[in-house]
Amino acid sequence: MIRSVTDHKNIEKEFVQHTLQIMQDYDGPFGVTLLVNCLLGLIVLPKERNFTYIVERDNLQFQDLGIEDGDIRSWGKFGEEQQTVARFLQCMRNSIAHIHIESTSEAGEIDSLLFIDKSGFEASLSIEKIKEMVTKLAEKIQ
Repeated sequence: MIRSVTDHKNIEKEFVQHTLQIMQDYDGPFGVTLLVNCLLGLIVLPKERNFTYIVERDNLQFQDLGIEDGDIRSWGKFGEEQQTVARFLQCMRNSIAHIHIESTSEAGEIDSLLFIDKSGFEASLSIEKIKEMVTKLAEKIQ
């Protein structure tokens, strides 16, 4: 439970810890939905609390989040100098918030999601890759 509205650092830390714990403990039929919700929460909360600072402070690189070159299909309108972790997370946030997500499934199970931003950004991530990214992102934010 988040206990104090006045202690912003405590709220952020507890939110991140609880989000990670919920994701790791959940074993029900709505795992992909929960995963997307956890990812959105972990992208939005720090963004509103100066996410750029967190990215720069820790010098976050794509590999720190488990993201490989092939995961990003297109950067759209963003030139090479704008292809940063902060931009990636912003585009992921936009995709989720505006529900520009497509799923790929085999045998009835969703195995990957395509995240699309109106800028032309597209990233295709397996469910396992998203879990890895959520876990690593939570660990970096704390």
